[in-house]
Amino acid sequence: SSGINAEYGNLRITFEEYKKVSNMLILHMREFEEKSREGAGEGALKKQELVDWYLQHIEDDIGGEQEMIAKKLVTEKVLERLVKVDNVLLEIDGGDEEDPWLVVHPNYIIE
Repeated sequence: SSGINAEYGNLRITFEEYKKVSNMLILHMREFEEKSREGAGEGALKKQELVDWYLQHIEDDIGGEQEMIAKKLVTEKVLERLVKVDNVLLEIDGGDEEDPWLVVHPNYIIE
């Protein structure tokens, strides 16, 4: 699998694509948080649950396994940036490092 990493190691996306992916993820998380509040559940989602949700959501647009792998990597990178750079998502204690619990920052407003 090291060939895949080398092939997609320098994965680049446009800012427009970044905004599109991040807004879809954030909207999904906000909807999940709303439903959780109503049902008194935990409003956080695991990182991997978000990646899987997004890939299922766009699977009709994915043309094969290589593209699926690329989209998965892009989605993981977008989530990473939303946490570490943009501070839009917050990691909650209690998850493991590879698959942390994530919530949307309470003050974040989608543009």
